[in-house]
Amino acid sequence: MSIRHLRTLLAIAERGSFAAAARDIHLTESAVSMQMKALEEELGLALFDRTKRPPALTEAARALLPEAKDLVGGYERLTRRKNDLPPVEGHLRLGAVPSVITGILPGAIAAMRRKHPGVHVEITMALSAELVERVGRRRLDAAVVSELSKVPSGLAWLPFAREPLVLIAPPDAPDRPAGELLASYPFIRYTRQAWVGRLIHATMKRRRIKVAETMTLDTLEAVTAMVSHGLGVSIVPDRGRGMAFAFPVRTVTLPGATVHRVVGLLRPESHAKASLADALLVELASQAGGDHRQSRRLASRKLKK
Repeated sequence: MSIRHLRTLLAIAERGSFAAAARDIHLTESAVSMQMKALEEELGLALFDRTKRPPALTEAARALLPEAKDLVGGYERLTRRKNDLPPVEGHLRLGAVPSVITGILPGAIAAMRRKHPGVHVEITMALSAELVERVGRRRLDAAVVSELSKVPSGLAWLPFAREPLVLIAPPDAPDRPAGELLASYPFIRYTRQAWVGRLIHATMKRRRIKVAETMTLDTLEAVTAMVSHGLGVSIVPDRGRGMAFAFPVRTVTLPGATVHRVVGLLRPESHAKASLADALLVELASQAGGDHRQSRRLASRKLKK
């Protein structure tokens, strides 16, 4: 429903006619008439008795006026409040794990800069453990990390994405279940120095998956390159939302319940750069297909160290 149409309805009710309302809101009388017809069609109500000259408000329209005033007033208050907010600008020292830098982060930063051109982002790439330590020491203003099971005191953890673990196999691999492919191909491991690597290892151990391991690599792109060239299979997080793997691979669902890598933004609870980090969180959640409001709610549920 258009706020503009409701404003026009209120102007007609106040001025007594389409013509007087048109002069008051700087529209033609025909434009006012078209807006009211559109509003009637949307509401499924006859708002005017057009047998009278000028057209008179119906009882249904008069019953609608208090709610229309509330809606228009609320919108105007919201607009004033938005205009009174200080601009989001400044220098954000951001850390991120490699798979995020080559995944959703570029799109999120680009979207944030379109909305907030006064924000400058300096990026440091490292594994989650190092990034958490640097945020804790305030050497970074925020970091995008994964699988944070313990939140250090004074920090807020804002999850925005859940990425399922999947098996990736060479593009020409036979169309077989994940278990058969794991048994027949060498295994290329995502390093256990990364927290997601530990999650993958724990999942394999819990499900008693036996593999013939041939190499360990520390980036998603390196793993997918090796798999794509037929050198083995691997288990990795599927970043989804159009984030194709860097090289062509066959994706196979793992047996059993789906295990997810959780990705989120870590920042100090109270910090001068919190507004910059939260502006980025909105775009990260959008890129991941999530809801940043849920992330903000989860931030209040800290785990004990």
